[in-house]
Order: sequence, then structure tokens, then C-alpha cells
Amino acid sequence: MDECEELLKTELQKGNLDVLKQKRKKRIQEAISFTVGTQEKPEKHIIAFLPNGTEVFFLKPGKEFFREDPNLYDMTPMIGNSNFILRFDQIFEIILKISLVNANSFKKMLVLIYRLAYMLDFNENENHCIRYMPSDKITKCINDLEKVIKAYLPEYGLWGFLHFLDLLGWNEDDKYHIENGEPTFDGKYGPGVGRINTLLSCIGVPYMAASFVEHVLKNKNEPENIDHKILVDIIQRLLKSRGICIPNQKEVLEWLGPYVFDKAKDK
Repeated sequence: MDECEELLKTELQKGNLDVLKQKRKKRIQEAISFTVGTQEKPEKHIIAFLPNGTEVFFLKPGKEFFREDPNLYDMTPMIGNSNFILRFDQIFEIILKISLVNANSFKKMLVLIYRLAYMLDFNENENHCIRYMPSDKITKCINDLEKVIKAYLPEYGLWGFLHFLDLLGWNEDDKYHIENGEPTFDGKYGPGVGRINTLLSCIGVPYMAASFVEHVLKNKNEPENIDHKILVDIIQRLLKSRGICIPNQKEVLEWLGPYVFDKAKDK
């Protein structure tokens, strides 16, 4: 058995998840406190360092601060230097490439993103800030996985990619869950909006696209047997939900098992 199959065991996340809300609120409050620079010279706020010492940081304000309907809390996630930024299409492409390398590595990557979405590997640091701080066991899995998929990762490797996704999710929370200068999950948007929906879409889109590619390859010699339902389903989900593609709990268990499990059903 793959050692990480046990180390990455993750209980299906469901319910109100009050602990998660408190972590998200504390981070939003931290982001509110960040000073704002200018369009020409945004303020740099260092969040963490990769194992090799590379900086993980926000630039504030982000580009949405300057649009006609400004988002006053938008920031730009950055890794290493101000030229490194990933669009959603690039994020999906990176994850999809891994699906073609090794199915198990692909699943491990998606499990790590699932854990990011629900902040399962986050704790307070010495400054009482909530940070991505995987345990030694999870760290080992990340390091082992990086060795297998390194050639398909962008600059700064798997650690950089995961930290970038974390900052992306954090920034999405800042956009939707601040009212009257305070963090809230009782306003216009529910708790799924922001971090969770964004990062779960980084599971949903690549998984469904990879499934379609696998299906096409299996039927390449009999194209009349190709079923486009998976592709149509992706498009419909994105259209109906304004750009997000979220797996439901049944799909999470199906797609990410045996790593993700339902404790209630396993009793």
C-alpha cells in the first residue's frame, strides 16, 4: 500500500464547520489590517516562506480595486517575485497535466487541494496568524509527490503551487465576506462562497476534464462511441454557477476515495 494512502486519510467535510469559519474570519480580519499601496507601488505583505526560503506574499491593492465598481479588499497573490501569477486556466492546465502522468498522483494532488479548501492543515503561528502548516506526515507526502510530478509543475514547485492556491482562496474570502469593514458569513453570501467554492472548482474542473480525456482515449478507435455528456456537464455547471464547478459530497467520495472517507458511513 502507498504510505500516503494512510497519511492523507481525510474525513469528508460537512455541516456548518464552525472551526473553519473562525479560521477564515481571523484571516479576513488580518487582510483588512494590511496597509494599501498605490497602483504604481502596491504594498507588499509577506505571508510565509517556502521550504527553500522563497517569499509567499500579497500585493495590495489588487487590480479589482481600480475597476469601475471597485473591490476595496482585492489583493494579488504572489510567489517569489511580482511576475509569478497563475490564471484559473493555467491552474486547471497544471492539474490536468498531472492526470496524464499518473492517476494516483493526480488524486493525491486533488486531496491536498481539498484539504486546502477546508483549511485542515492550518494552525496559528507564533504571531497568532492562521497559516498553512502541514504536519510532518503531510509534509512528507507533499515532498514525495513533488518528486514524481516536478517536471509538470510551474516555477516554485508543489509547495509554491499549494501556497498560491491558499492565497487565491484567502483573497476570494476577502472579496465576499467583508461588510462594513468587518468579516462576516451572515451576510449576502453563504459560507461556501469564496475560498471553498474556488478551491473545490480546482478539483471539479480538472477531474471532469480528465475523465473526458480518458474516455476519449479509450474510444479513439471507435469515435462513434464517444459520449460527450461529461464535457456538456462541465459547461452546464460553469454556466449555471457563474464560473464555478463544485463536486457534491457523493462525487468527492467517489473521486477522492479511498483518501477521503465518510466517517458516519464507515462506522
